[in-house]
Amino acid sequence: MSEASAPVRFENVTRRFGQVVALEDFSLAVAPGEFVTLLGPSGSGKTTALNILAGFDHADAGAVFIGERAVGGLPPEKRNVGMVFQNFALFPHMSVFDNVAFPLRMRGVDKARRARRVTEALAMVRLADYAERRPNALSGGQRQRVALARAVVAEPPVLLMDECLSALDLKLREELQQEIRRLHRVLGTTVVFVTHDQGEALSLSDRVAVMESGRVRQVDTPGALYDRPASRFVADFVGRTNIVEAPAGAPGTFADIDLALDDRRVRAVSLRPEKLRRTPRDGDRRFEARVEDVTFLGAAVESRLVTRSGAVLRLSETRAGTLPPPERGQTVEIGYAPGDAVPLFD
Repeated sequence: MSEASAPVRFENVTRRFGQVVALEDFSLAVAPGEFVTLLGPSGSGKTTALNILAGFDHADAGAVFIGERAVGGLPPEKRNVGMVFQNFALFPHMSVFDNVAFPLRMRGVDKARRARRVTEALAMVRLADYAERRPNALSGGQRQRVALARAVVAEPPVLLMDECLSALDLKLREELQQEIRRLHRVLGTTVVFVTHDQGEALSLSDRVAVMESGRVRQVDTPGALYDRPASRFVADFVGRTNIVEAPAGAPGTFADIDLALDDRRVRAVSLRPEKLRRTPRDGDRRFEARVEDVTFLGAAVESRLVTRSGAVLRLSETRAGTLPPPERGQTVEIGYAPGDAVPLFD
């Protein structure tokens, strides 16, 4: 039931609120049919970027394109985008059917076509049997699926989603993430998704744009972003990691973890907790550390390690491993592949 998807492009967009710079020289290109997430902490500018794209806000400088058309002067209703909000924004006095039909009615779509497209949209989000219910008779996950159906019923080439899962509990969020992935495959529409939840961004996206202070710090696939972060901020914000500092005056040198790099510009390295192991392999770098604490996390066990110089590292091991969890106070030998230590230059 989809229309052709459209590319989205931000070109050197700046937005200020008084003395606060929400976006600064922000540029990003999203390919047709791509799912791109804007990821960052509160105040990083991600929602401002989405609001400017949707037409709810404006840029002080730069340009925004949907397809090949600059949309800076167009009101929201002329931009042909679907929008899913955090608070669902459903009309409580309307049935599910009428909520989903609302954007079609505003566009003047005739009654027969409206009925057909609403029925298709509700079937897509697996709510065909709920058409006559009111929103207050639905669960939070069902209401969010109604909001999804309403956003896609007009077959927009671009779908915008703003923190739309953050109000749900963990189980519902995971279910809705699967629903969104499935809908994206079915519709093929371009999606720009905003979240501060790194797991959500990594699981849903074709690419992720990590934002800080109104700028994009790195845009990459989830795997590349996680494995090869381009900066200390990205390494620390995306997933969990150990940042190991080079001693003052000795860049590239990490004697504590048995590592020396040729590039003297390296100020620190990032080592993911799951890359460390208590069963070193041939070719591994090796070091000893004391186990200070052990935490049970269900499928995994996390150990807090202290190296001989006092650096604190985290080790994450699945419970399916052959070794029993370490004990507090124990000294362990840790190994890791040299290529898993990602150099950081800032």
